[in-house]
Amino acid sequence: DDVEFHVEEDPDPLDIEFLERQIRFEESAAMGLGEERELAIFVREGDRIVAGISGWTWGDCCELQSLWVDPSLRGQWLGARLVAAAGAEAIRRGCTQTIHFTWGFQAQPLYRRTGYELVGRVADFPSGTDVLWYRKRLAP
Repeated sequence: DDVEFHVEEDPDPLDIEFLERQIRFEESAAMGLGEERELAIFVREGDRIVAGISGWTWGDCCELQSLWVDPSLRGQWLGARLVAAAGAEAIRRGCTQTIHFTWGFQAQPLYRRTGYELVGRVADFPSGTDVLWYRKRLAP
């Protein structure tokens, strides 16, 4: 079999989107849970994003993937308020749980304060920190 592999350090975002779309299509067909839906909430000052959270919902689950607050706005509970807003939207979409993937050097106290429990850890990923999975059960 003459299959050629092409390693790409800077792949076309449309090629990555193609892979993700194919996976979502097969997952949706296999599980019967409908389509995955993007979820994003932003705080803007004019045209500039100063904070935001994003992820997706699928069936009764939500994964929050990215949470960022501009350093000048930290310490005002904006991250916790974004997490709460995303949880409220997940509930509105019928989700019963939400998960968030983060690293050990990041906002662990934020997740504990907002009702998340640590459900998974991979040590030294990458070296010097741990990757963490937090989960929160959602009640309508």
